[in-house]
Amino acid sequence: MITKEAVRADFSAAAEGKASGKSAELVRRLEKYREAKRIFVGPTARLQQVRINALTDGKELLVPAPGLKEGFYLLAPYEIPFKHLAYAVGYKGLAQYGRRVAVEELCQGPVGLLVTDCLAVDPGGYFVGDGKGFFDLAVAILAELRGLAPEAEAYGLGEQAQILDQEIERGAWDIRLNGFIAPEGIALSSAGTHVDRRVLWDELEPKRVRKITPLWKLNMQIKDALSQAAENRE
Repeated sequence: MITKEAVRADFSAAAEGKASGKSAELVRRLEKYREAKRIFVGPTARLQQVRINALTDGKELLVPAPGLKEGFYLLAPYEIPFKHLAYAVGYKGLAQYGRRVAVEELCQGPVGLLVTDCLAVDPGGYFVGDGKGFFDLAVAILAELRGLAPEAEAYGLGEQAQILDQEIERGAWDIRLNGFIAPEGIALSSAGTHVDRRVLWDELEPKRVRKITPLWKLNMQIKDALSQAAENRE
């Protein structure tokens, strides 16, 4: 078993650049992609073409704000001029062409497919990201707020060389990918959905909860519900 720190040391350069057009096209062939009305795609440069394709294919595109501090931005299809798409799906364009989604709205358009990039993935589908854990946290938040479709699947994009032959150490937050997409094809296909994911409150520092808007609002909802339940018992 290899540690995440060792993976990041060996594969740090894998976070740079954009995915090939072939990888982005392979995403389009996924059954979950064709079925989904709304998809979640990470904000990195590697996934830019996937985000552009989603909008041109008539999908609603949900993108996490930087550091998840402002939650999620939603970009609607067919509303952005084609020549502006590359800018619109980047961090700088989100605020101009997208809109922030209130936590109460997430359940109104559940995500059917999640796409992220990664540094490396093991044979079981567990992967190493940039170390900030925003993808795992975003999935947990969406699941808690009923923003994931019951059959939602998660895929990673990268290169064939990023597929390891040994297991990566795992933590309680870690998401298991349903598949890994490289230009050569789709590998490591595995069953399972992510709708049962939950936020692990005991492992979050209070200051981090306060800095991430959807996390803070979700925490307040839970506290309000507990308070109301206590009042009803009295």
